[in-house]
Amino acid sequence: MLRLPVRFAEEIIDDARTRAPAEACGLVAASADIGIKLYKIANVDPSPFRYEMDPRALYEVMCEIEDNGWDLGAIYHSHPHTEAYPSPTDRELAFYPDVHYLIVSLQQTSSPVLRAFKIHDGMVDEQAITLI
Repeated sequence: MLRLPVRFAEEIIDDARTRAPAEACGLVAASADIGIKLYKIANVDPSPFRYEMDPRALYEVMCEIEDNGWDLGAIYHSHPHTEAYPSPTDRELAFYPDVHYLIVSLQQTSSPVLRAFKIHDGMVDEQAITLI
């Protein structure tokens, strides 16, 4: 289970709304499965169907996470027009089986949905998110 500060969930949803119709993306650093820092990362393939995090920014964030002894707690992105569920591409590109994948859906613009998953060998397992 991932424990996520309410403000992180709000910021992820806001990031998705701001970047729509392109997908938003970023990372959450964690310690003991508690989100402690949110990183919004530029999508260098600003598409409504996929995301690619800016490689330089991604490297810098991963170094900061490692230097602080934190864990990569979650990778987030948005689905501007579809449900908050891993697409075939999301499942194919899920290289971190121990990391939570957060997906925010803007399919119902007035009621965004944020869900968490673990993905291992293409198999999807929904995870609980506890907002703190």
